[in-house]
Amino acid sequence: MLLRAHAQRASTLIEAAIAATMSAMFLGSLFTLNTSTMETIRVARETASASQVLQQRIEGMRIANWHQITDADWVRSNLLNTDASGSSGLKSLSETLTITPYNGNSTASTQITRSGGSARIIGRNDSMLTENAIKVAWTVNFTGAPNDRACTRQTVAILAKGGVAK
Repeated sequence: MLLRAHAQRASTLIEAAIAATMSAMFLGSLFTLNTSTMETIRVARETASASQVLQQRIEGMRIANWHQITDADWVRSNLLNTDASGSSGLKSLSETLTITPYNGNSTASTQITRSGGSARIIGRNDSMLTENAIKVAWTVNFTGAPNDRACTRQTVAILAKGGVAK
């Protein structure tokens, strides 16, 4: 009888060790899942912020008149001179705006960049005003999750002189 009692206590100790190990593995997997989920949420937040920046920049161009959006100095001073809403959540943000004639006579483009809070004109096409439509490519580069990797978002729009109806 003493032998049987000793055998029951030993199996209880082994079962307790197995249960503790299984509990530790379960909690470890929960913590790993939580970390992964938080990274996914951070990536989604950064992507949404970059999309918001691009949308605001393109809407700013759509609101402006033809003379303004084809003038590199006006675009630099009025659209790229200030931070876009939502950009504060993006690390190492830089923007590149490229405006090219769309089915036009010229192939030269206007390019403006913004980084570190200042915008500068890289290339200029002064004959853009005579075109009937332009292709606007706006690119946002930033450092994002996970592991501070380089991220890029871009939007492209075609803007026509006089609007869509003409």
